[in-house]
Amino acid sequence: MSVLWWVVTLVVLVVGWTAWRLVRYPGRWAHAFHEAHRKDRRALDDARSAVRKLRNAARRETWRAWGKVKRAESAHRRRVRQAEAELERRRAPDRGDRVHQLGAITLYEHAVVVSEDELPLAGLHVRIELARAEHVSYVYLTHPDGQDRMQSYEGEEFPEDTVRKFSVQLHNAAVAAHRSRGSREDDIAALEAALREAQEATGPVEAARERLDETRARHSADPRLPRARAALDDARTQWQDLTGRRPL
Repeated sequence: MSVLWWVVTLVVLVVGWTAWRLVRYPGRWAHAFHEAHRKDRRALDDARSAVRKLRNAARRETWRAWGKVKRAESAHRRRVRQAEAELERRRAPDRGDRVHQLGAITLYEHAVVVSEDELPLAGLHVRIELARAEHVSYVYLTHPDGQDRMQSYEGEEFPEDTVRKFSVQLHNAAVAAHRSRGSREDDIAALEAALREAQEATGPVEAARERLDETRARHSADPRLPRARAALDDARTQWQDLTGRRPL
């Protein structure tokens, strides 16, 4: 960097510092810079510092209390969301991992998919019909509401034995899902209770809000800040009497 750049930077800094000082200590040049008015400037600085320290301390404590409220609220919302998600997963479980596929029928851990239609395993009835003369096997999946889904399997591509084994696998999976329904209902009831408990667990939030209210009330009733502000106002008046200009 050139010498000129350093000179310009130094001039800008000096001008800025001088302007700041003249604003901070309004009046004549001597009031802002002369040694004779050092005590006057110190008195104004001390009064300003006392107000600033008390105000900053109150703000910090209030912000800390407010932060604890926000953290408690966030923790409560997170607990409720987790309980809701667990309940929703148990009420409407996803398919799970794929177990086996034969043609358009795919068996998953918790569901059967026929083409694009998904059927729950619990309550599903499976039967197989054979048309040996045509070398075709038919698998029927009956939903608890009575609706049927049918899938045909050509014997050349899907031997009868393969279709039978797959039908048995579907049947056994449906039976197991039906047997676990009672356990699933118990789990849902327990998760519903856990959700209610999470929703009602507002104690930490209420305690944090109460501490925030107490902090605000304590600082509002604290006489030190009004006294410091009154002392600063007196210091400003004294400076105004000295210079004819009232500082900020």
